[in-house]
Amino acid sequence: MSNIDDYKQVFLESIYSLENISKYLQPKMPLLSELQLTSRQETIMILFIRNENITLSELSERLGISKSAISQALNKLEKDNLLIRSINEQNRREITMTLGETGKELKEQFEAFEASIIKDYISQLQLEELKQVRDVIKKLEGIIQHGEENNE
Repeated sequence: MSNIDDYKQVFLESIYSLENISKYLQPKMPLLSELQLTSRQETIMILFIRNENITLSELSERLGISKSAISQALNKLEKDNLLIRSINEQNRREITMTLGETGKELKEQFEAFEASIIKDYISQLQLEELKQVRDVIKKLEGIIQHGEENNE
């Protein structure tokens, strides 16, 4: 039977590998490095690139931080012309966001980055292996979610 140290070792090795993957791939996104965004700002941009209809409330919920914290992070993104905030003309209490020119450039780079990662690396795995990784991650997500809900 495995003990807690075995689980810890495998977990830490997995985290270390993910950190290394990130380190190896980061140069493929030069604009992201140049912008010197915080990890929160990077996450907001990636979420927005993947779903341009996401609202401030959805970002807040997804990241587990206040709308005020999201708004503060958006200030730099707006200053760097990554995102543009405007008032929704249909509901004047709602803010809409669109990609600025730098944001559009980042989106193109991000989509090219994803395509190259899939072509160059991910496709070297068997689809079944990739599905197993996905399933284990989703299972862990469910275990953590259930555990956290029970702790509330």
